[in-house]
Amino acid sequence: RVDADDGPGPRASSSSSSSSVPAASLLAEELGPLSGLLLRGEGFNICAGLEPADLARLACVNGSVAHRDDLWRAYFVLRWGSEQGASQSTEVRVMRSWFEEAWPKPWPLAAGFCGARSSLDHLFWVLPIIRILLRIDKPTDAPPPPLPPSLMWQVVCRVRTQPHGAERMARCFLCDVMEVAPPGPAPQHFRQRWTRPCASCPRLAHRACLEHQMLGAPGDARAIVQAGIGQAVGRITAEALKCPDCCKEYQMTRRFAESLPELLFATMLEWRWVLRRVLVMLAFHFWLHSLAVHYSMLDGLGSEVSILILFTATLMSISVSQRFHRSVQMIWHTQNRWHYFKVFGIFAVIAYLAVLRVFQPARWKEAVLAAQLPWLTALHEAQTVFYSSDIGIVALSTISWLYVLTASGLCFCFWKTSLRVPTVADVGQKHGSTLPRGNSRCGLCQLGLCLDNTGM
Repeated sequence: RVDADDGPGPRASSSSSSSSVPAASLLAEELGPLSGLLLRGEGFNICAGLEPADLARLACVNGSVAHRDDLWRAYFVLRWGSEQGASQSTEVRVMRSWFEEAWPKPWPLAAGFCGARSSLDHLFWVLPIIRILLRIDKPTDAPPPPLPPSLMWQVVCRVRTQPHGAERMARCFLCDVMEVAPPGPAPQHFRQRWTRPCASCPRLAHRACLEHQMLGAPGDARAIVQAGIGQAVGRITAEALKCPDCCKEYQMTRRFAESLPELLFATMLEWRWVLRRVLVMLAFHFWLHSLAVHYSMLDGLGSEVSILILFTATLMSISVSQRFHRSVQMIWHTQNRWHYFKVFGIFAVIAYLAVLRVFQPARWKEAVLAAQLPWLTALHEAQTVFYSSDIGIVALSTISWLYVLTASGLCFCFWKTSLRVPTVADVGQKHGSTLPRGNSRCGLCQLGLCLDNTGM
């Protein structure tokens, strides 16, 4: 305004330079009480029209770094506190990525659970292990360091002003922690961090906090296993949780296990279903073993062939299960059916290669001599040389181990997705939730093995 009154020319520039320092000090003196009003919650009419960029300039001019955290906290509570129920005592947590969560201890045993991102990761447990060994994924059993306190609430305010920013925020009414999720839906939507337990109330809570209140133990099932299954289940049914507002009881449901202790607990909890599957597997194993004995396939390779028969019988028991047929029906008319064709092709190649390990040259030597064909004799001699060489022994053993790894991955995938642990039901899936959910990137949904597949 001083430059406009004085007009253009050298006189205007000299006037502005001489009055710049007093103008800045005067602005700081005027904005200092304004920041104090904001901290005390008294400048409602003035602060209601401020944007985060305006508040950032206000904080920079004021020059007080010690109270910036309180300044941004008061600003958020003033403008959007009623949406999430946030107050001055609310803690905030900003998630920079969906894959920075702390894994259950010990984290190497959780690689097949938390490290699985795609459908192939769920089918072949060795892929997450390879990424960890190559340092592509760096799992940890501790959460990453948080942002500085002076930037935490500022990031929250800026995210809230973005399109769909409110959908990325959720506050737990049990622990009073508000989290800011990364943009987009979670890659594995069955691993829900948040739950809306009551249909009459819009409040959200951490699933781990609800399970802690439900079981009187940490969020995972290790404490349940130590306390005993019967005692834990009796506690769940006897001490039903209720909504603190409408006093309605929360509904109970089940979820996938997210660690090895939880999976072992679910296995013991569903021991009848496990017993039926084991009996079917033993029936197939007895049939395959009888064929191997009849054709003398165990001579010289008894232990190795027995392991191959055991995994083959387990896969055969999975192929006749209701859950497997249900998963194929769910994805057959979608583009995800090609996942099964690819997996079937890979496993068929490995299975036929594993047959070469059992098909020893001595088993068809008499047929070669009886046929008296030159090309068949040459083929038998080449096979004999290959099987007796060091390269042949290593190659055939590698094929057998590759078959075991592939079969064990399929068995583990159906094991961890068929058994579940108790938790509080999320009514937000039925009544509309404020958190983004989707199954386009979920590996288990692409395989038809997610939570909506109840064929057990």
